[in-house]
Formats: sequence, C-alpha cells, structure tokens
Amino acid sequence: MVKLLTNLLTLIVIAIVYLPPTFAKSIIVQSSTSLKNSGFYQHVIPVIKNEIGIDLHVVAVGTGQAIKNALNCDGDLLITHAKEAELAFLKTGFGLKRLELMYSHWLIIGPEDTANSLTVKNDISDAFYLIFSKKHKFVSRGDNSGTHMREIKLWKKAGLNPKTFSTKWYLEVGSGQGATLNTSIQLEAFTLTDSATWFSFQNKGNAQIAYKDEKNFNVYSLTTINSKKCPNIKLNESEEVVDFLTSKRGKALISSFSINGELVFFPL
Repeated sequence: MVKLLTNLLTLIVIAIVYLPPTFAKSIIVQSSTSLKNSGFYQHVIPVIKNEIGIDLHVVAVGTGQAIKNALNCDGDLLITHAKEAELAFLKTGFGLKRLELMYSHWLIIGPEDTANSLTVKNDISDAFYLIFSKKHKFVSRGDNSGTHMREIKLWKKAGLNPKTFSTKWYLEVGSGQGATLNTSIQLEAFTLTDSATWFSFQNKGNAQIAYKDEKNFNVYSLTTINSKKCPNIKLNESEEVVDFLTSKRGKALISSFSINGELVFFPL
C-alpha cells in the first residue's frame, strides 16, 4: 500500500512538472460584430494563443453595446470602429489607452438596376444625398453600432436628418449587419456596410457595390480598460494582446487575412 501511494504521488508530481497547464491565460474582448462574422477572429485567435499563450473570448455586439458592456466592467479589451464613441469612452475614465489597429472600407450596397445611378462628385455623402433626393429605399441598422453611427454622420454631412425621413423609404431594422443586408436585398434597397462583412456575406442576391469610400476608412481601434475603474480586469494580458497585434508579427497576420481572395483589413 505504501509503495502504491508512493508511486501515485510520483506520477502526480511528474504530471505537475512536465505536463502543460490545462488552462491558458484568457481575456474577454468586447467587439464589433463585423470582426467575428467575417472570420477575422478565427484567423488570429489560434495564433495569439499559440504565440503568447492568451486565449480571446469574444463578445460580438454593436460598438455602442460593446462600450456599454465595458462601462459595466464586463470585458478586458475593446475592439471597435467608432472613433468619437471611443474617445468619449476614454473621457469617462474607464478607457485607459486607445490605439488604431487597422482599417477596412465603407461600402454602399444597392440593387443592381439602380446601383449605377449613384454618380458621386466628391465623397460618399453625395451618394447619401442622391438616395434621399430620389427616395430610393434605404435600410438602416438603427442599433447604435459603429456602422449606424457612421451612417448618421454621413446623413449629417449631406445636410440631412434621418429623424425627419419618411418610413416609406427609410427603414430601421434595429438589428445586426447580416439581418440588415438580408432586409435590404429582399426590399431592393440601399444600405451601408463594411467591406469585410460584405465579402463574407453569402446571400447577395442581385445586390452589388454601389459605392466604395476610398477617402474615409473604417478604422478599428484597440482600447484597454482602466483597472482603477474595473479592479478585476486583466490589464496585463490585454496589454500583451495589444502589443502583439500592433507588432510587425501582428500586422503581417492582419495583412494575410482574406475573404474569397479579397484583402479586407489593412494595418495602421
């Protein structure tokens, strides 16, 4: 019996010393939906876990909701795409540091037969004005996401207020980008989306890119959380992930991600 116990203890010690840890370090990332839906996280998470030993658990919601979650200390790192909202988050004291990571492009998607009618002279806001003037159907996410914030900003730049629009042609779905695209395609309407979501979207129907914004990029940023406001967050691990993603290795990883042969994210 004594010998059996001795052998058992020896095996336990060997297991503790030589076997890899069962649980890796991990953080919770509050993120915009496009990065998850496009497959970007499937591309980077295994590499991050393998190379720096940190696993990312992603909560994919609209940017507005992601920031609300961070204000409740329900996350260790923010990855979002709405600069003004991110800067406002920093001013609350909950955000610690914001770094711009990469960008994709904003696209206006529309039905094939009218998409070519959006002749733009200066920038994307011209296209929004044309949609308004011709009363083409437009589907808005209406969910306070980064894409919705961008859309509202573009209406404003065009000198228009969507709160005054008729619901006969301006429709708010209050949902994610996939549902918004599905609705716009079914109704043969226009909508705003990011290039990563569009290239990964399967149900395109007869819709096509009506306009690609080459001047104003869809910028994704990393924002760490202030441990003085949220004592239980994993700041050290979050900073390791930020350092990795903004390093040469991280930038190369971002640049190597493609969807159906299309490069969609470009490191900053």
